Parts: sequence; C-alpha cells; structure tokens
Amino acid sequence: MHQETEHIRGSALKTISFLKYRWYAISASLVIITVFSVGTFLRGGFEWGIDFAGGVKITAQFSGTVKSGDIRKEFEKAEIGAEVQQFGKEEQNQYIVTTKLLGKGETSEKSSEMVQKVLLDKFPGIKIVGVETVGPAVGAFLKQSAWKLSLMALALMALYLIFRFEMKFSAGVMLAVLHDVVVAFLFCGFTGVEVNIPIIAAILTIFGFSVNDTIVIFDRVRENMQIKSKHTFTQLLDVSITETLSRTFITSLTVLFCVLALYVIGEGTISDFALIMLVGLVSGTYSTVYMAAPVVIWWERFKA
Repeated sequence: MHQETEHIRGSALKTISFLKYRWYAISASLVIITVFSVGTFLRGGFEWGIDFAGGVKITAQFSGTVKSGDIRKEFEKAEIGAEVQQFGKEEQNQYIVTTKLLGKGETSEKSSEMVQKVLLDKFPGIKIVGVETVGPAVGAFLKQSAWKLSLMALALMALYLIFRFEMKFSAGVMLAVLHDVVVAFLFCGFTGVEVNIPIIAAILTIFGFSVNDTIVIFDRVRENMQIKSKHTFTQLLDVSITETLSRTFITSLTVLFCVLALYVIGEGTISDFALIMLVGLVSGTYSTVYMAAPVVIWWERFKA
C-alpha cells in the first residue's frame, strides 16, 4: 500500500497509493446506494416529519416528575404515534409532544384536540404551554421550498467552484458532494429517520463539509502541478492526498467526536441530526479521495 516516492518538493515521502483501489471503492459506493435505495422503496418511501407532512407540536408542563418514556407509553396505548422530547431544564418538567396528522383527511386542529385530550386525561394538573400546527398544504409548501433552496445552494456552490477552480476540479467536487448528499438522504429512507427541517440543515452542512474537505486536497494538487516532477498525474494526486492526510484526519475526527457526543447524549431530533451528520462526515472524507479524484483523472485522460 505504501511506496517510496520522491516528494514533489524535494524531500523523501512515503506515499499511500489510495487511487490504486478506486474501482473497489466506486463499486462499494454503488452497492451501498443500491441497498439504501431498495431498502427505502421496501419501506414505502421516506418518513416525512410534521414540517413537511403536516402535524402537531405541543409543549406541556407537568405538575410532577415524569419521564419521556411514560408519556410515550400513554400515546402508544391510545394508538397515537408521538415523539416526546424534554424541553428546558429538567426541574421544569416541560416536554414537547410531536405527532403527524392522525388519520387520512384529518385536520391539524382535530389532531391537536386528540393529543391534548390524552395529555389532560392521563396527566392531571398538566399545563399546555404552547400549540403549533402545520397543515398538509403548508407542509407541502415547506417541502417544495426545501428542495428549491437545496438545489439553489448546490447551483451557487457549482458556480463558485467553476470560477475558483478549473472545470475538471469543479466536476470532481460536485460529484463528491452529490454522492454524500445522496448517501445521507437515502440513509434516512433506509433507516426510517424522519426527514424534517433539522435533517435538511444536516444535509446542507454536509454540503459545506464535503466541499471544504475536497478543496483542501485539490488546492494542494494545483500547487504540485506547478512544480516539475517525474510523477504521473495519478501519482501526483496520491502524493497530494498523502500530504493533506493529517489535516483531513484531524478535522474529521474533531467534528466526529463532537457529533458523536450529540448522538449519544441527545434524543429525538437532536439524535437524528447527529446521526445524519455522522454518515455525512464518513461519506465526505471517503468521497474526497474515491469520488472526486477519479473524476479529475478521467478528465485528464479524456483531454489527452
């Protein structure tokens, strides 16, 4: 896996031949995407949160100490699928109860009444602090807006990359970003993670992380291209990746530990956000080497 090569800047360097295994990596990506796609289809598509499908979010303050599991059990008895999350300080005993529209054709107001009835009947002395409802029409509008804004962000990123780099580098970066977004999004469908506004925020964050990681390597490639050496273009990419490897690991691991802490400590939406970020971080680090770099190689060969 290692080979002794001459460092482009003159000193000895052990270069890792990453791109030697690019076809195995690309095949693995295709298998993962296929498995996630089939799994999403078999599950009946994506689970849309109330932000996009419509539903109810109720904030309630309980008179005594109560656990989120106790609240969830009462809704399970009433055959109502509800997500329960603690809100504020523990001693405040406040929880947010989130449910989708209860039944086909039900209004958000009717669903809100049913949820409040369960809370008031099963937990005497409870105080309803706030009620938020999202109708199906509003949910559809938010979903459409989320798609438009995500595509707009991708388009603006592509324009910046075309302006800042050569076309071959821009194409590599954009393929890596698309790979990471597709993997993260399909992972939601495969595992049943609800797609809501925080998840869209996680995917947009993956956009930025993936681009930043890839640009660092490609910037080093551009520097090394200006220095005459006996390296082939593939070897030059391997050298550049190796030179920036420590920076990639340090950045990825730092963010990974932070996100992992959120996943372990958090619950509900926070846990889902952290999980998608974890998938995106792993995918982003991997795609920089095995998705973006091969595109640049193929571009160079096509030109030749």
